[in-house]
This record gives sequence, structure tokens and C-alpha cells, in this order.
Amino acid sequence: MMPDPAYFDTERWYDEYVLLLPVKAGTVIRQGALVMVNAGYAQEAAAATGLVALGVAQETADNTAGTDGAVSVEVRRGVFRFEVDPADPPTQADLGKDVYATGPNTVGKTGTGRSKAGRLLRLDPGGYAWVEVW
Repeated sequence: MMPDPAYFDTERWYDEYVLLLPVKAGTVIRQGALVMVNAGYAQEAAAATGLVALGVAQETADNTAGTDGAVSVEVRRGVFRFEVDPADPPTQADLGKDVYATGPNTVGKTGTGRSKAGRLLRLDPGGYAWVEVW
């Protein structure tokens, strides 16, 4: 049995809001795009199922000529402003609920055929949604 230490030497990730993700082969991720992972590799968000949102690209990453993971992209987690999909807009009644990616910078209300982008925190006039991507 190990003795009870006076403290724990627990390491801290350099920044819990920033991730460095390997990019999917044949893919370009544009700066500012919502980034999702599919089978462990990053790509721009799309209206598709089975993707997991991890943040927003802080730089453009071009892996069009590379294999899976040949290029990485820096992604920041947090609260970001996305355009509301005019074909499926969330409303004020959806505040605090999940919204779903319909493209690399757009979100909609319903999840059918889509992956979760994050949680709706605010709607702004002009068709914008503030979404917590975590």
C-alpha cells in the first residue's frame, strides 16, 4: 500500500481550450470553421451523422496531398458565433438546447442526419447563434 502523499503532482494540459488534431487525408480545414472528428481525424463540419465537434480552427490546414494525420490543425474550444441555417433556424425557446451542424459555419435546430455542434447560448439579430462547443 502506497503512503498517502501530502500533495499530488498532477500535470496540467498546456491549455485546456486548445487542441492539436490530426487532419483527415484529402481535406482542407479553413480558419474559423467548426471542426469535427470522424474516426479520429479532423475535418470541417458538415451535415452528416457520426461526427464529434471539438472546436473552431485557429488556422487553415491543407492536407489535400497528405495521408491521414500528415498535417495537424489547432482548434479552440469555447463559445463561438455561427450563422443560423435559414431552412432550420433555432428559436429563443431552444436556448440551452443542442444545435446541429449544417455546414462549416452554420447550425440548425434539428438533429436528423446531422451531428451535434454544441449548446445554444444566445441568438442575435441578423441570423447568428452563439454556441458552446466543448
